[in-house]
Formats: sequence, structure tokens, C-alpha cells
Amino acid sequence: MSDLQIALIAIGALIIIAVLIINWWQERRFHRRLENNFYPLNNDALLDDPSLEASHLYDEVDNRATDHFSLNNTLAGMPMPDISLVEPSINFPIHTESADVFAEPLPADAVADSSPDVINFQTATVEEPIAAEALLAPENTAAPEPAVSLPAMLQGRIDLIALVHSVVEKSAHKLNDALAGLANGFGKPVLVHALDVNKQWHLLEALASNPETAHGPITTLTCSLQLADRGGAVTGNALSCFQLAVETAAAGINAQVVWQGTGNALANANSLDEFCITVDKTIGFHLENGEAGAFTGTKLRGLAEAQGLVLGAEGRFKYFDEADTMQLYPLFEMFNRDDLVFSLDMLRNSVVKRITFELDIPHVKRCSEAFNHMVQVARQMEVGLNAILVDDNNKVLGNIQIEKIRQQLKVIQITMLVRGIASGSDSAHRLFS
Repeated sequence: MSDLQIALIAIGALIIIAVLIINWWQERRFHRRLENNFYPLNNDALLDDPSLEASHLYDEVDNRATDHFSLNNTLAGMPMPDISLVEPSINFPIHTESADVFAEPLPADAVADSSPDVINFQTATVEEPIAAEALLAPENTAAPEPAVSLPAMLQGRIDLIALVHSVVEKSAHKLNDALAGLANGFGKPVLVHALDVNKQWHLLEALASNPETAHGPITTLTCSLQLADRGGAVTGNALSCFQLAVETAAAGINAQVVWQGTGNALANANSLDEFCITVDKTIGFHLENGEAGAFTGTKLRGLAEAQGLVLGAEGRFKYFDEADTMQLYPLFEMFNRDDLVFSLDMLRNSVVKRITFELDIPHVKRCSEAFNHMVQVARQMEVGLNAILVDDNNKVLGNIQIEKIRQQLKVIQITMLVRGIASGSDSAHRLFS
């Protein structure tokens, strides 16, 4: 190590020592200055004040029992009130949608076909004092009228509903004439229901066209506008025109209008339309002719009828649920993939190269069962016609692909249930007509 390095190290050490000494000296001077600025306390204004000594609070005889602020005199000596808790039953109306104030209870097989009813809760609460206004109220005050339930087919989640009540009774025939203008011009279905003398809802047009009920007295009506369908959501202009038309018609028959529900009807319509677009799906597959070539129409018809399919007037084979006596909506359909409709003459004189099996999800109640049966029928006809089961891209459809379709079907069903509109319900039939 050179002399220069040793000298630099020594100088650095001296600088560090000097800094430490200067810091110690400044800190000591600071503490002395603080001690000089604060003098010791000679007495305490609170503790040393003789007027606040505890011995002077009471006299020598200790009159605490008669002190004005004595606990014994003010609280402990008073009788405690008997406060008991009561447990009444309180009804809280629970509404999923705005118009559900008058909703009917849900049926067990269709969770979403109608709005939920009032649910009872038990709760403990303290009885509240009676207000002075209640004590002055007359004893013969009339009880409020019970709520009127809406028609079962109407739902606040898909309809804009007006409850129309008239004090003066009018015949169904006259009311139908007065409200005839509500049926058209709004782009979506409009329904007018009337409450008959038996407290049953019927379409006003049906009552007016029946001679037995045309002159029956009516005081309560509902006017409803469907918010969406497969054509899209109702427009804001149509909503405004409908509301104005209902108010005008009600004024013409001296009736009052109570619009059911809260919220923005146009926003509800757009939300409903988005939901419809999400779940409005059809699932299906195709039978293509195999090595044996096209299959004859007579053989196709024979196999289809053997599987329970029925040829409809629009040229499609349909399979209906045996429990569906009305046979309005098939579980699935089979039709010509070449857009040539089936007819008895066509099937008798022509050959068919490929057919399609299709299931319309929103219109089928038990979609999974219907899909499984459709696959079973297609498999049997695949063997009978020596055909090949393929998807939309003409790729062979195996069990793995069919299982994927089945899972997608379940997802759509759950989505509809969460929305409160079950597949195959009356509400679904209206929305997806």
C-alpha cells in the first residue's frame, strides 16, 4: 500500500469522526434548549383545585340517597316496563318483474310460465306505538280492495301491461268496439283481456263474439303490448303511441289506467330482444344418400310413418308428443334438404337425396328427451335407407359430436330458465312465434 493511499484513508477516518462529534454536540445543545423552554409544574389546575375534591361533593351526613341526580331516585327506583316481543306474520310482495304485482303462482312443470306470487316471511319485531292520526280515524273505514290477479298468459318480463278499471259497468260488446283501435299499428301483438262476473279472465274479443257473454257486465280490463318477438324489439315510438292510445281509450269509457311495473319499457324490450337472439336456436343434422344412391320417396315415407312422423300440410314430417292433444308444436321435424316440400304425389313419384332433422329449442318443453328421440329415429332411418348421418358441413356425425350438441342444448335450456322463460312454455311460444 502506498503512502498516498494510507494518507487518504486517514483523512477519511478523521472526517467521519468529526461528523459524529458535530452531530453529538448539536443534539445535546438541542435537548438543553428544550429543557430551558419548559418549566416544572408547581400545581395541577384540575387535581389541586379544592373545589373539585371528591369529599366536597356530599355533605358530612352523606345524603347520596336523596341527591337529585341519584341513580336510586331516577332509574333504579322506578318500576321497569314489561316489554315483550311479538312475532306477527308480515307479507312482503316479491316481484321479479314489474307487472308481477298481480302474478299467479308458478305451476310445478313450468318454472317460468308465470310470475311468482306473494311469499310469506316470519319475523320478530317490537310492536310500534299507534300514531295519533290512527286514533282519530273513523271506526267504519272501508278495508282496501284485494289485488286483482292479471291474466295468466301475461308477464311483466315480456309485456307492457295496463290495468284499466271503470266504475260504471259496460257490456263486452261495447268495450270491444271502443277498444278496437288498439289491435293494430304497433308492430307487435296487442291483447285485451276482460274480467267477467266470475272473476275469470278472457280475451275481450272472444267475450264480445259470444252471444251468451257479449252483453255481460265488465268493469276491469287489461291492455298489453308484447315487447319483442322474432322480428326484434318494439320501438320507442310504438311504446309511446300505445300508451297514448290506452289512455285515450280509457278516458273515452270513463276508466282509470294503472300501468303495471316500473322501469324503462324500451330498455326492457331491448334486453328481451338480446335474450331472444341468444337462445333462438335450432339444432339438427342430415341424412345423405350413401353408396346405394338416392332413396325412393315411398320408402322414405314408410320408414317415417313407422317411426311416428306425420306429414303436415306445409310439406314436412312432424313428430308430436303423445301427451300433446292439440299438436300445435312438434318435438322435431324432418324435411327435404333440397327445399322441395314433401307431398303424397312427390313421394310417390320421386327420389330423395338428403333430408334434415331439426328441433326448434324454444318451442320444445323437454328438449333433451326430444333430442335423444330425434337421434334414435335418425339412426334407424340411416340403417333403413342405407344413408349417412352428417352435420351442416357434410362431415360424418359420430357419438362425440352428438354429445357436444346435447351439451349446447342444455346450456340454452338453463339460460332460458334463468331468464324465467322456460322452453316450450306459453311465453316462449309467444316470443318465438
